[in-house]
Amino acid sequence: MPTRHSRHGLSLRPDYRMVVLRDVYCDAAVGSTAAISEASKNVAASTGYEIYIVVRQDLIEVRADVELWDAVPDDDLSAYGWTGPLMFDLDCPTGSLQVGDMGGAITGIDPPEGPGRYAVALFHRGREQADGARYEILKVMGADGDDGCIADLQRQHYGIEQYLMRIWWQADLPPDEDDEDL
Repeated sequence: MPTRHSRHGLSLRPDYRMVVLRDVYCDAAVGSTAAISEASKNVAASTGYEIYIVVRQDLIEVRADVELWDAVPDDDLSAYGWTGPLMFDLDCPTGSLQVGDMGGAITGIDPPEGPGRYAVALFHRGREQADGARYEILKVMGADGDDGCIADLQRQHYGIEQYLMRIWWQADLPPDEDDEDL
């Protein structure tokens, strides 16, 4: 029976409406432009070193959680309103991951297996509701609403848009092409 090792999470209003899961030392990998473009159409995409999630809105804080598992989780999250999974491989050369945006991220997401290739199952819920809440806030902003009313709406809808990334080890990383020349 699969066991969850740990759970890590944060709430944020992502810069550029993007949440990124990656190895702590891998950023702006080759293929990031194409992955971001694909994520804009399909919720998320990967370069193999980074997973980009494009959220629906940037006016209300989004919840992003990462769970580390020792094997493929076997429970059905659809009963809890989750959509997915979208499946990705993620290479983690250092054995330490982070999730967040350009302005802030949480680190210390350290799979016990260390460096390797990991499977990531991404689930989401509340995207449509968050989009509706965004339009509600925009209407108040457009009507010269006071900041207190806007803040109340943001608190009321806090965390309605959620993402869950479940991660488990798959294999050792393939040899680095640069190492083969030595």
